[in-house]
Amino acid sequence: MRGGLVPLGPGQRVLAVADDLSGAAETAAALLSRTTRTRVLLDPRTATPAPVGTTTVFDLDSRQLSATGAADRITAAMTGLAPGTLVLKKVDSLLRGNLAAEIAALAATGRGVLLAPALPTAHRTVRDGVLHTDGVPLHTGNAWRAETAPPPRSIAEALRAPVALLGLASVRGPAHLLRTALREALATGLPVVADGETDADLDALLAAALDVDPRVALAGSGGLALALGRTLDGGPPAPLPPPGPATRPLLVVVGTAEPLAAEQVRRLVTDGAALYSLDPGAPYPGDPLPPLHPGSTVLTLRPGGPPDPAAARAIVRNLARTAAALLDAAPGPADLVLTGGETARRVLEALAVRELRPWGQVHHGAVLATTPDGRTVVTRPGSFGDADSLRLIARALRAPAARAPAADSAAPHTPADATPAGRTPAARTAVHPPPDPGRPAPTPRRISLDHAKGPFMNATPAAPAGTEPTAAEKSDALPVIAVTMGDGAGIGPEVIVPALLDPGTLSRIRPVVVGDAERLRRAAELVGLADRAEIVTVEGPGDAEFTPGRINVIDLGLLPADLPWGTLSAVAGDAAYQYVRVAAELALSGAVQGICTAPLNKEALHAGGHLYPGHTELLAHLTGVEEVSMMLSTDTVKVIHVTTHIGLIDAVKRIEPGLVERTVRRGHDALVRAGVEHPVIGVCGINPHAGENGLFGYGEEEEKIVPALEILRADGIDARGPLPADTAFFLAGRGDYDLIVAMYHDQGHGPVKILGLEAGVNLTVGLPVIRTSVDHGTAFDIAGTGTADPGSMIEALRQAAELAPSPTG
Repeated sequence: MRGGLVPLGPGQRVLAVADDLSGAAETAAALLSRTTRTRVLLDPRTATPAPVGTTTVFDLDSRQLSATGAADRITAAMTGLAPGTLVLKKVDSLLRGNLAAEIAALAATGRGVLLAPALPTAHRTVRDGVLHTDGVPLHTGNAWRAETAPPPRSIAEALRAPVALLGLASVRGPAHLLRTALREALATGLPVVADGETDADLDALLAAALDVDPRVALAGSGGLALALGRTLDGGPPAPLPPPGPATRPLLVVVGTAEPLAAEQVRRLVTDGAALYSLDPGAPYPGDPLPPLHPGSTVLTLRPGGPPDPAAARAIVRNLARTAAALLDAAPGPADLVLTGGETARRVLEALAVRELRPWGQVHHGAVLATTPDGRTVVTRPGSFGDADSLRLIARALRAPAARAPAADSAAPHTPADATPAGRTPAARTAVHPPPDPGRPAPTPRRISLDHAKGPFMNATPAAPAGTEPTAAEKSDALPVIAVTMGDGAGIGPEVIVPALLDPGTLSRIRPVVVGDAERLRRAAELVGLADRAEIVTVEGPGDAEFTPGRINVIDLGLLPADLPWGTLSAVAGDAAYQYVRVAAELALSGAVQGICTAPLNKEALHAGGHLYPGHTELLAHLTGVEEVSMMLSTDTVKVIHVTTHIGLIDAVKRIEPGLVERTVRRGHDALVRAGVEHPVIGVCGINPHAGENGLFGYGEEEEKIVPALEILRADGIDARGPLPADTAFFLAGRGDYDLIVAMYHDQGHGPVKILGLEAGVNLTVGLPVIRTSVDHGTAFDIAGTGTADPGSMIEALRQAAELAPSPTG
């Protein structure tokens, strides 16, 4: 890791402060480790002294305060700190809130301040002291549409004070020069604003800060919190614990004004959740409320015009009071999903909750925690998550919305306010009673949020009684994925165990490992999950049972018990081949619907007698396919390769129009199957500047690429190029292209590893079965240490679930 990042010891005290609850929870989840106790306190005045090794996160609830009030809360939180306490100020990744006053208050304590607000995982970066979102400067985009003030043109403008800027050149320079630059910047007495675009940048900054002055006050978004979490001794936290009973109702409260929230709600309602839409302008308490649905209930604000920032606080308070009334009227405890920091805070206040214990994240920013009274609560910033965020959270909590059959979206809906004269106001809530057992159940309907009428709310029914599938039926509908263990001397076993214990995995797939059961047990011990993982040997997928904590293994028994970690081994290379062979046989027989591979070591594979360049070519051979393509997939960019594991000179020789055409078609077809109806594809050239009209090279673009593009375009495929590779990846990074076609290995791999290695997934396109893989190697240097990050494996399993067909028969 750049910058010599050294893990902090288990005795380290950490105090983090945030200005809203979702930010505090996000920070707490980032700082989780196995050797520290992490707590989120909603009222710092009730805090007891933090024991050694405790991470405390205060929600100062200062987002809506005056600048003076926010500064006073920072000062109070910093008073009386134990010596050696590391301080982190969580700032909003879009620079909202009382940033200037809070940073000034931090500086007034006599500590230097390092502000690094980049959040790479959300594509929020800092260049030349300017915050960018998805490559666009904050002040030119619409990310601040719900704010009353115009967005700042720079971080210095947001702070309303001069700053010392630490540019990318310094951040990415040698560690000793970065330390010198930081030391000189801190010596100015000004807040130091650091550029950053990647997690590696933030790791380097943190390492330099801890080395130069451990007393420096760190300020940053969740990205800096994640960097700090990576330094905490003991490695990453254990997977999320099993949530509360599946019979508990789930209340999802959506108080955010983000446009994506409406689509997230719509998808959850389509799954059968009951919907209560509140009129933002109606006084509390409004019409009588229907009870919580036994499955999932969504409580949100009715869509309308642009959000009114001035009235937002009062609207959220009414929303929280409504949520509390629903919970108070419920016959038993209910679990919660709360989106938007202000919404989360007000709901928990209404329930008299003063402390949360975080356990981890369902997805980035969606933090799962428990309350002292036993509720499970997921908090999430309003701007986080994709369109399926609420679906994923509901499934992870095991209180999914009732599954309704596919519905007729054109079915008429009677508006809630279309009520005959003389009816009571309660009738306007349009609550649909359960069907009469003696009559046929009505066909469920999808209800558009645009149809929510009435002065207060619209309640949408869940699926009719008797249509909810059993747990076994839900599981049987999930694809079975064979997970190959890879090279047993590498980190494959160490990333497989936590990935298969991740709560989202069993909600998407039925995984069966092909590998070595004893090696997985040793890996479970290394990562601290031996008490949570039940590793069971099975003969095949038909014998497997899919319950939380259980890992099913087809045990080939090929590894010796004393196989050392991190060492090249012909035995491990041969075993890795056999795991893939068995998985391919299972796929061809229809026993599994997809394959997800942990990394193998090519040198070990060859030493074991199997001379294949890698997984791609090996699987093509085993499945009888003559030609396949490698595709790398991250949230930022997707890349398919015309050539892969051959030398550069040989690659240029091999490229010809037919190969280019077939590669583009495979990529196009894969994206269409994944739901991209009309993919826009950028095709790289071979030479610098794509030859620049013959200036570079010998006309390779015109000879080898242009004829293929002409054929593809004639067939209606939107393939553009040849493009200079540096331009192509820049444009793809900002969203102009759905797919980039790279001509050779390093042309595609280099940019992908910069833009999204941590969550990267390797797909093999053109096989008769879906195959995904982590986008990292065996990492012999850290194998056996228990520190490997399972994130890429979790993402590979997620993409396998999305792409694999449902089982048949």
